[in-house]
Amino acid sequence: MYPGRFAMNDDAERIDRVRGALAALGYTGDVLVMPDSTHTAEMAAAAAGCELGQIVKTLAVYAGTAAMLALVPGDRRLSDRLLATRCGVGRKQVKLASAEQVLELTGFPVGGVSPFGLPAPLPVLVDAGFERFEEVWVAAGTANAILPIPLGDLVRFTSGEFALIAT
Repeated sequence: MYPGRFAMNDDAERIDRVRGALAALGYTGDVLVMPDSTHTAEMAAAAAGCELGQIVKTLAVYAGTAAMLALVPGDRRLSDRLLATRCGVGRKQVKLASAEQVLELTGFPVGGVSPFGLPAPLPVLVDAGFERFEEVWVAAGTANAILPIPLGDLVRFTSGEFALIAT
């Protein structure tokens, strides 16, 4: 067996899925495959040459039994209290998805989760903290693929709603 070869093919398929989803939405930008990891917000900001807050952390979360994506700036943290209030559930009912659940819900591994090319649509909340930027950077399916996108396009293409969900 050649695990590296299969991992590379999986990565290529994930990036192609993101590219295809964006093309179907009319987005003309391209995915940048970086030589180094963009697994963390700090690594992604360094690779992109942008502010940490412009990095979109795409988090799969549960509020009660409802799965959703929470898009949080790289310089902020998801607030379970704010998300619970926004979703009308108790604070203890807000949980980050496990790595296995993330893969099942999004088709992407942790560190490369894109809000585009999901196996099935998920509700998306976009932290209001992004409103300070015109352009943001999202993961593109792998831990070394990212893409810049205008904030308005990100919100429109994901059918996202702005909400105060991070501190």
